[in-house]
Amino acid sequence: MSQYSHPTPTSFFLDEEKRTLYLSWSDEHESMHDWELLRWACPCAWCAGEGGQPGVLASKKTLTPEETTLVNIEPVGRYGLTPIWEDGHKTGIYTYEKLRAMCECEVCKKKRPVKR
Repeated sequence: MSQYSHPTPTSFFLDEEKRTLYLSWSDEHESMHDWELLRWACPCAWCAGEGGQPGVLASKKTLTPEETTLVNIEPVGRYGLTPIWEDGHKTGIYTYEKLRAMCECEVCKKKRPVKR
């Protein structure tokens, strides 16, 4: 048994036509993630900010196609994945918990509280 109680990704697929990342998980769930939404949610200090300072995404209204084109995904330890973007950005570590919470499949969307 793993020392981690959460599901872990077992494979991924980058759908270029739909611009969607599909992740298969150890609990047999398949999550889907729109590339642009993933980039807007980048948790790195440069994008999201740190030390009370806003990141660069706070001042942007739109992203370029290069900023939102996912070219690969790399594992980080046993806890997360790093997307590699066409513009060269690759410092955002998305934890498994964050990725599961961001899943855009219909089942996961229905489980989320309604935003008002």
